[in-house]
Parts: sequence; structure tokens; C-alpha cells
Amino acid sequence: MYESRAYDKDTSDGFGPDPVLVLVVTGTHDVSRLLNLLNGGQAVIEQLELGERLARQAARNRGGRAAMQLLAQHGGPDLLERLDLNPERKERP
Repeated sequence: MYESRAYDKDTSDGFGPDPVLVLVVTGTHDVSRLLNLLNGGQAVIEQLELGERLARQAARNRGGRAAMQLLAQHGGPDLLERLDLNPERKERP
């Protein structure tokens, strides 16, 4: 079983909130699959769905959105655009 939540943690350094993503995995089957994934294995459908859920949870917070923008700026996927969560997206004709 996968339990998750995302929130922003206030910082005292003046750079804005730090995004926090909490994932708890319970059960031999799910833990073994996650360990496999984190060690270079192929993702299964449950993990792909979990990835979408985590991105949606993170996008609800300013720090999470900043982390996803950083990922896109450094050549990673634009998760905000992929999941249609980008509030700054220009309307398409």
C-alpha cells in the first residue's frame, strides 16, 4: 500500500518554502517493487499511477510547483504541462 502527502515547510533562509513529499510504502509486495524501481528496475502500472498522484499532490503547493519547474528547466519532463496543472500556460488557439 502506498500512502503519500505533500506540503510546504517554512524556511528561515528567505528563499521560500521547501517542498516536502512523504511516501510510506507498506507490505512486502509493494516494498519489494519500490526497491526494484529505485535500483533501476522497470516501473509497474501502480508506480506510474503513484507518480502521477505524487505530482498532483506536490503541485498543490508553491514549493512543489517550484521543484517541478526546476526539473523541466534542467531537461526533465514538464510535469505541470503533462498533467495539465500549469496555471501559467498560455491558452492554445
